[in-house]
Amino acid sequence: MKRRRVPPQAIPAPGGEALIGRSRVIDRVLEQVRHLASTHAAVLIEGEAGTGKGAAARAIHGHGPRRDGPFVSIDCASPEPATLERDLFGVGEPDPGACLGAVERADGGTLYLDDIAAASQAVQIRLLRLLQDRAFERVGGRTAIRVDVRLIAGTARDMGGPVREGRFREDLLRRLAVARIAMPPLRERRGDIPAMVGWFLREANRRHRRRVMSVTPGVLERLQQHAWPGNVRELQETIERMVISAPGGRPLDLADLPAPLRAGADPKERVGIAPGMTVKEVERALIAATLAHVGHDKPRAAAMLGIGLRTLYRKIEEYRLR
Repeated sequence: MKRRRVPPQAIPAPGGEALIGRSRVIDRVLEQVRHLASTHAAVLIEGEAGTGKGAAARAIHGHGPRRDGPFVSIDCASPEPATLERDLFGVGEPDPGACLGAVERADGGTLYLDDIAAASQAVQIRLLRLLQDRAFERVGGRTAIRVDVRLIAGTARDMGGPVREGRFREDLLRRLAVARIAMPPLRERRGDIPAMVGWFLREANRRHRRRVMSVTPGVLERLQQHAWPGNVRELQETIERMVISAPGGRPLDLADLPAPLRAGADPKERVGIAPGMTVKEVERALIAATLAHVGHDKPRAAAMLGIGLRTLYRKIEEYRLR
């Protein structure tokens, strides 16, 4: 029985980001985002750096009742705790000409707090007051300012450690984690990479006014084999660099890959090519290595090599590769 292809699902987010894929793990994330978007609950988004926590936060905001309000993002990993406190809450008494903090700028919308585990104790106390009373005072001020802000927090760390060590308030974590979303690392959803590459290609072409058509099967296979320690963000940045550097009007091929990806193949799969070899010797080595790599799946080998299946059979006979 032929297996039915399931089309990739996608939830676009403002700024060209998207949550896209057909894997079970990302399908669960998409389901949670759609559900939580219609609520006003605080959300804690957990996952490694680059997994798309910010995109999930933007998607929740952009598809919910606050979509017409502001979305303000701030990184809590500020080098100076006092700087973060001022950036979040502003300074001094309310003044029509004052520079507003992130909380006031997000009034009527959503405030996304990235790397929430890095927030100082002083900031944590202020955030707890904000969640409890929907009000806060500016740094150095005494007047309570009421706001209507939805809080979404992101963390790349297991929050249990900071809580046990007394570095993060348990009562604040409970209020921030009314709902939780776990963003999967890219290595757990390699099957989503083709759909993501297509999305990132279109976005890079639009942003940089390029006309790169697609990627070759060989490039796609290399992308799916890579470990991606930087997750989705690293993949997006890789595709964008390739689009910017390569000439338009043709697919991206192996030569367009960044050097670490070109050199990242398993040494057993590298093709032995040396100066002085004839073109036929190089072609034979390449075809033999490709056939071995795909377990002698000839249609797949032909696609990777960019030649027709009949041409591949002819080359196999010519080079006696049976």
